[in-house]
Amino acid sequence: MRTLKAWIDSKGIEQAGYPFCLFYDNPSETREEDLRSEACIPVERAFVPEGECKVKVLMEIQVAETRHQGEPEEFAKTYGPFLEGLLKAGYQVVGPAREYFMTASDVRGPGSGFLIQQPVSKK
Repeated sequence: MRTLKAWIDSKGIEQAGYPFCLFYDNPSETREEDLRSEACIPVERAFVPEGECKVKVLMEIQVAETRHQGEPEEFAKTYGPFLEGLLKAGYQVVGPAREYFMTASDVRGPGSGFLIQQPVSKK
């Protein structure tokens, strides 16, 4: 994320929202060396990709969201009940989870916690 942020800043590309990561695998089911993720920063305008940086357009999709209270290392305490509740309510997971990197005041202030979104569809 730091590398991506430094690169867009060096190119004068304006950030348009909170940075987030897409997580494609469940760390309790996937070996650490096989986990896949992407660092993402919403931007105001498209740019010419260079090196590992690329433009990715995320399609509009229905998401369920929750907030994780506590340290990022404890996300499993939130993910388990969150995903179980979605499945029990008749939803299916249809894409990678998104975890947003917000400011400290957003994480610790009113309505606080790390924002987690999961793309879903109704079965």
